Amino acid sequence: MDSTVKLYSENSEELCDFLEKFFSIKFKLNNKNYWEKRYLNPIEMADIVAVFVDNKDKYRNTNMWVSIDSGVFINIKEDNYNFFIQYLFERYPY
Repeated sequence: MDSTVKLYSENSEELCDFLEKFFSIKFKLNNKNYWEKRYLNPIEMADIVAVFVDNKDKYRNTNMWVSIDSGVFINIKEDNYNFFIQYLFERYPY
């Protein structure tokens, strides 16, 4: 089962800016207010989750949702991201 990160933004420039800085490449989004990435290894999601929350003050109009179980999405916020990352490493300790 793939794990998924979804980003939604009211501001397309803000979303593009975040992705370009995170991946260090130029981004061109088909849907300028939405981005999705699937991960085969859920642990790989930890980096983008941490960077997103660390920079949330710059990207106020952008929201992150993650899924590690089919059909269940968690809204990542400052008050739950540490628990989510800790859970990832406990659930997938490889």
